[in-house]
Amino acid sequence: MDYNISIVIVNYNGKKYIDALFDSFLKQDLAELTYEIVFVDNNSTDDSISYLEDNYAARFNNLKIVNSKENLGFAGGNNLGVANSSGEYIVFLNNDTKVEPDWLLQLYECIRSHNAGIVTSKLIFFYDFVKFNVQTADKFEISNRVSINGHEYKLDPKFCKNMLVYDEHSVCFGHSEFYLPLLQGSVDYDITINAIDVNQAKATQATFSLGDAAFEIGNNILLTETDVASRKLKLLQNVGSGIDSNFNGYDMGFCEEDHGQYERVYEVETTCGAAMMMKKDVFEKVGGFDNNFFMYYEDTDLAFRVKRQGMKLLYCPTAVVRHIHTGSSKEWSPFFIFHVYRNRMLFILKNYSRKIFIKEYLKFIFSISINIISKQNKEIKTAKLNSLKSFMKLLPKYL
Repeated sequence: MDYNISIVIVNYNGKKYIDALFDSFLKQDLAELTYEIVFVDNNSTDDSISYLEDNYAARFNNLKIVNSKENLGFAGGNNLGVANSSGEYIVFLNNDTKVEPDWLLQLYECIRSHNAGIVTSKLIFFYDFVKFNVQTADKFEISNRVSINGHEYKLDPKFCKNMLVYDEHSVCFGHSEFYLPLLQGSVDYDITINAIDVNQAKATQATFSLGDAAFEIGNNILLTETDVASRKLKLLQNVGSGIDSNFNGYDMGFCEEDHGQYERVYEVETTCGAAMMMKKDVFEKVGGFDNNFFMYYEDTDLAFRVKRQGMKLLYCPTAVVRHIHTGSSKEWSPFFIFHVYRNRMLFILKNYSRKIFIKEYLKFIFSISINIISKQNKEIKTAKLNSLKSFMKLLPKYL
């Protein structure tokens, strides 16, 4: 059977994400639209395939499972998925997501009505959040280990503002903010935030507030389900992507509160591979994803090749996806650093002038040299050095 759309999902040890994603597929409002799901498993060890077969195969006659015998990464896994697809349009969707009921229909209508090369979704972080404000006469330290309904949650630096976030503690200043995820949805919450030194916190007259409600440090913060419903916020993860002046890829709108400020279709510099649509023949014409990227910057490289065909890259605000973000890899882990550092250089090599590449290549070598004599974690230093070595091995293929 031929479908309008093939949704390609690459999975690596993502069994824990299957329920949320596939339950959201069951709620899709599609009108006359037809689609298939091509689930590519990158040689997982967590029984992802058997779990998917046992729990969802009977409910999805449009499900195709492709079992790769090796981990091909995001780039190779998606290429394998497209090779096993039959849709006129391809959607690339991360496994650590869940989609809104009209998500697929909105993407489809947007790309057809605007004749775009790629259309990217509106990505928001998976959970809703509540925002805490910290007021203090002077700086003081709090523990990063927060108790939420009896479960420990560690503060995430990207959800903290005007704070120095270390491994086990954070330093708050005159006015700091941090967001806590509502991991259990809209229920009652019992939250405890502890100071490293309670006397210091009292001396600085430290208070926490959630909207107009103030709390003292170390005391339980009790929120009813009604409180949560009135105070919860959505945080944006991506409303299109860009390239900064140092040729680093970035997410537009990252960690901003969603107040409807990005509710129009507009052209973007590049697109996020976590949830985007394009025609299959366009994907094949530009050569698909470059397998050498493995993961990170492969979507940016693909988008630039599509732009060179004279086609637009668009953001669709009505195609909404909730996204865990770095669900298959830990942000700023050695694995993450290796691929981001190497692939940034590979992206520059392929998409910018030789003059720019040489300048950035020399800066890359210099930064790695400085890194070797720095006091950074040994694993991080090794990852950066290996990224350079790996890039140098790939370099002759592109010259």
